Amino acid sequence: MDARIVNALIAAVVNTLKTLLNITPAVGKPGLLKEIKPKYDMVTVIGFSGGVDGNLIYSFSPTTALKIVSKMMGLQYDTLDELAMSAIGELGNMIAGALAMNLEKVGCRIVISPPTVVTGKNLKLTVEGLAINLITSIFDTDDAEIILAAKNSIKCQQ
Repeated sequence: MDARIVNALIAAVVNTLKTLLNITPAVGKPGLLKEIKPKYDMVTVIGFSGGVDGNLIYSFSPTTALKIVSKMMGLQYDTLDELAMSAIGELGNMIAGALAMNLEKVGCRIVISPPTVVTGKNLKLTVEGLAINLITSIFDTDDAEIILAAKNSIKCQQ
C-alpha cells in the first residue's frame, strides 16, 4: 500500500469539506476491509482508472446527507429529493477530482467516472482487490465513511 495515495485521499476529503462546507472534518486511521458493507444508507460510488484502478465509495446517514446539502445550497433541506441526491453526487465528484489532482502531484494520473448515488439498507459492494476505509466525522462523531477500493493493490502502477 502506497501511503502517498492514502494521504492524497485524506487531503482531498479534508480540503474539499473545508472549502465547500467551511468544516474541518476529523478523519480516523485507515482500516483494511475484508468486504465492503457501507456503514450508512446513502452511498456514492465513483470509479477511477489509470495509475490506480478502483472505486471511491462515500457513505452518509440521511441526516448527515441533509446537513451537507443544506450547507451546499445555503438553505434548509428536509428531503432527499432529486436535487439533494445530485448535490451529494457532486460532493463525491469534487472529492474525487481533488484526489486526482493530488495524485497527479506525486506522478500518479487517474481518470474519474461520473458519480452514482444509491440508497438502501444493508448494501454490499463487490470489488476486486484491496479496500481501506476512513471513518470521518463531519458534523457528528463517525457520521461518514469513505472507502478506497483498488484493484490489485493501493499503489500507483505507472
